[in-house]
Amino acid sequence: MAGYFSFNKLITTHLVKAFYFLGFIVLTAGGIALAVWAGMQLQSGGLPTRIGEYYIAAGVGALIVGNLVWRVFCENWILLFNMHGLLASIERNAKHTDAEPAAQLVSVPGEEKKESVEREVKQESVEPENKRFKVATSSVLGLSRSS
Repeated sequence: MAGYFSFNKLITTHLVKAFYFLGFIVLTAGGIALAVWAGMQLQSGGLPTRIGEYYIAAGVGALIVGNLVWRVFCENWILLFNMHGLLASIERNAKHTDAEPAAQLVSVPGEEKKESVEREVKQESVEPENKRFKVATSSVLGLSRSS
């Protein structure tokens, strides 16, 4: 319950999922109902042919494109809340790792020498760029001479 009142536990993702499901039902039922109603009106002659075809297309569009757009919209909201959760876990891990170096401050005899030797070896292995790569020293008309 403490996580609920301190906003550490988010309930919005569950609400967005429920909201998506309700919107999916409404768009699907509305699209099918509009297409079927327009088809029945065309059959009985209650609608002009062109307008009936537009209504059928709008119903099918709401069914397919409307549900797709609704899904993307809801996924974007869930993505925002998942980012919050991910950032919160990164923050928890950062606090956890900040506590570890304090325990490692105890020096072990001989470790300092080992670290300084490793640093020296790493520094010696770095070669100048002109030795690692063939660098052109002069260029005439796009032709270069390598050193």
